[in-house]
Amino acid sequence: MRVLCALLLYVTAVLGSEVRIPLFMQTLGQNEKTPLATLIYDPELSFVEIVDINDSFKEGSYCVGAQMAENYYSCFSYLNLRHPLHYDLYLDTSHNTHLLYKLSLKPNLKTKGIQPLLRAPVAGPEAQVTKLKKTTKTYEDKKAMSNPSAASLGEDVEIDDRSFLQKNWKFILIGLVLYAVSSAGNSAQ
Repeated sequence: MRVLCALLLYVTAVLGSEVRIPLFMQTLGQNEKTPLATLIYDPELSFVEIVDINDSFKEGSYCVGAQMAENYYSCFSYLNLRHPLHYDLYLDTSHNTHLLYKLSLKPNLKTKGIQPLLRAPVAGPEAQVTKLKKTTKTYEDKKAMSNPSAASLGEDVEIDDRSFLQKNWKFILIGLVLYAVSSAGNSAQ
């Protein structure tokens, strides 16, 4: 796109302020270019006009491109062209210089033919700059983050200080009973 901008600037300086840009359509995978229209653009006057519109083309899907000097831009829009033409040609210009940096062709049933529309960039919202605070994590902070379910609810985590026998006496008792039953069954045989 920068090349397009530089080329427009060069063409404007050489030929005056008015620039003629032939628009063409091309089927994907084929080299044959069919003329679509000619765009006349005057950046000093912000004047845009579409002339020489070709209405005798076969309907179908095409890449729409532009040709300037020896360079051509093969596909700035890919769309299904139909008769009669109802399209808007958006020309995006650079801030304060009015140089073209983007072209796009979009369908619009409310227009007749190809309607050129100039668009200038609009400044978007800017985020406020906030200074970040430096925080140091302690062992308790890291420990709280290791158990996110308790930390997210703000609960205190209780540490179980019981011994192994106090925690698992039921499992040990069940194991001893099963051992006694199985050894009593083996001695009876």
